[in-house]
Amino acid sequence: MKYRGRVVALCIVILFNILRYCYYNIYLGYLFEKSFFILTGIFLLVAWIGGRQYDVAKFYAEKDPLTNAYNRRTIDKVFRKQISQYSNQRKKIGVVLIDLDDFKNINDTFGHQTGDELLRQVAELIMSNAKKEDYVVRWGGDEFVHVILDLKEDTLSDYVRCLRSKLSNLDIESVNVVSASMGIAVYPDDGETFEALIQKADTSMYEMKKA
Repeated sequence: MKYRGRVVALCIVILFNILRYCYYNIYLGYLFEKSFFILTGIFLLVAWIGGRQYDVAKFYAEKDPLTNAYNRRTIDKVFRKQISQYSNQRKKIGVVLIDLDDFKNINDTFGHQTGDELLRQVAELIMSNAKKEDYVVRWGGDEFVHVILDLKEDTLSDYVRCLRSKLSNLDIESVNVVSASMGIAVYPDDGETFEALIQKADTSMYEMKKA
């Protein structure tokens, strides 16, 4: 969770109190009183609490609370922004669609707690393999999307192989082997909108399943 709301709120209160000091103590010539510091402390506390409420609300508006991955609504907005930046730079964006195999069966057999733990660990694994500027999205119940910014040539196939290997090594109680089906797409080669890229990645995933 970021601190932007708290920082902005505290800065506003500090600026307000500087102006308050200048007006009452310098312009009007009033002497310092204990109440000035008490009120300043109260204002700062209220600003911190209010700013934190903003940060929490913004966090849950952008993130999936279970996995800490971004949600679908956020990535749609972010992707449009990235395309506007990349369109004139000839940079590429990779989209990897990751669909956990047999997730419904795991949920039904071992319970939702095991299923939730599996989702959390998979999300953590994908994020640990992502660059700082990348986006990891919970796309559906058992689906994730990894948006790889500034994609280097011919790296997606290696990424998929590496991720599959790491997924198989996850240690989830009661689950023997974790595996996933994956599909890939590249901007702008396979499409210029996020919807087109997801569709291409989905098609690619089902082609890989049939192979």
